[in-house]
Amino acid sequence: MLRNVHWCWVVALSFLLAAALTRFYRVDWSVSGDDTSTFTAVRSLLDKPFFLKEFQAYDDQPRGVPVGYLLQALTFRLCGTDETGARCGTALAGSLAVALCVFAVARLYGLAHACIVGVMLILWPWHLFHSQSHRVYSYAFLFASAAMLTGAAGWRRNSLVWGAVSGVLTAVAVSTHVFAIVVPLGLGLFVVLEAVREPTGVRRRAMWGYVAAGVPLLLVSCGLAVWALGHWPDREAMGWGYRGAHSLMGLAFNITWSITLLSVVGWLRAWRESDATLRMWAAIACAIVAVSVVAPRFVSFRPDYVFPVSVVFFLLATHVLAEAYVLLRARSAVLGLGVVAGVLLLALPSFASYYQDGNRKDYRAAANFIQEHAHGDDLIAADTPGALAYYLDREVASVPRPTSSPQECVQRLEQLAQRGRRIWYVCRFAREEAPTNVDRWFWQNAVRMLRIKQKRFDYHENILDVYLFNAARPGSAAAD
Repeated sequence: MLRNVHWCWVVALSFLLAAALTRFYRVDWSVSGDDTSTFTAVRSLLDKPFFLKEFQAYDDQPRGVPVGYLLQALTFRLCGTDETGARCGTALAGSLAVALCVFAVARLYGLAHACIVGVMLILWPWHLFHSQSHRVYSYAFLFASAAMLTGAAGWRRNSLVWGAVSGVLTAVAVSTHVFAIVVPLGLGLFVVLEAVREPTGVRRRAMWGYVAAGVPLLLVSCGLAVWALGHWPDREAMGWGYRGAHSLMGLAFNITWSITLLSVVGWLRAWRESDATLRMWAAIACAIVAVSVVAPRFVSFRPDYVFPVSVVFFLLATHVLAEAYVLLRARSAVLGLGVVAGVLLLALPSFASYYQDGNRKDYRAAANFIQEHAHGDDLIAADTPGALAYYLDREVASVPRPTSSPQECVQRLEQLAQRGRRIWYVCRFAREEAPTNVDRWFWQNAVRMLRIKQKRFDYHENILDVYLFNAARPGSAAAD
């Protein structure tokens, strides 16, 4: 543990600067469908009564988990709704989260742990993406991480105050993203296991502080979530969603495989360590995995929901890497630093690739191309109409993606073609291909006018295609 608090501040502020430079650099990426849906949700929260009797689209989330949307509303008011301004709040939250984790880890475990976790978080593409998005995940990550880390501080010190702070932050996290409910679930599991393992080791003052301050607020947070999100549909009704096994694969992929493997080793070692906070992270990790497997059976679910609480995997991985560094340093300091640096830099290709395309499709470039080449009476359609309409001052029809809903895509385009006008259609790909019959139909009826794709250094591809269906072209669907 790093006892000199001044050095903790120096290290944390250094990482805050590095995080801010990376989170605010090139923050003005093209908007996505999730970005535009956040605009709609914030307008719902501000323009309609909070307690609604009938919910329409985008009314539920800003009322079930209002904290993040209120923060985004404040961001829009202070910084504007262009790409850069709308992301200032989430970029700041992401930067503060890195600094908070570094400071807390320095106090809990020492300088080596703090530097390792700081570099991991700065180079983490998933965190970088959510720090440069309009969605509320960055705020949820900040509050959930703060809740868990202050909970660890409260347990270690048996502090009533720190326990209470953790309880309050937990309630705020749950009111920012409902999946943060795994924090109290994981902490409850941890307390039960500790009571079984060593009854005299239970930190009662920290526990009662958490319960007294956190439980009343948690009941309010959960009540709001149940009221507003209780009708959240299952996978079949929603049309999308991951199954349990796929959710775990998505989680491992998003936190990167190197961190996943290290965290598994850290989870196994945590049960043998004398430090109870390591078992706390292991217990929360168990809750995350359990909910990720069970939740998709009942509601539509995707790995992004795990992001707010995913710092525990980095804390477990950091412990393993820091211990390896100590062991290797006994032989050679250069060897120890080399191994740690080599593991940390495994994320560098994806980190560098992020700045090629922002891990998203470029609807802004597609809109600019259409504006330059479209006629005034042309029809415009897209698989994500909100993102394209953000840049175009005209109506954009919704047409499903040819890869996810091929038959519906063709049917919808054929319906639009009956109007006898040219159709511009924008759709996205990510290494997947449309079925052969649909691909053939596109080849017969349309011309691909533009493919927008940036070269990356990893496996990802973010492709956006712009097609033109010309009614004057013989054989086209619009000419029939």
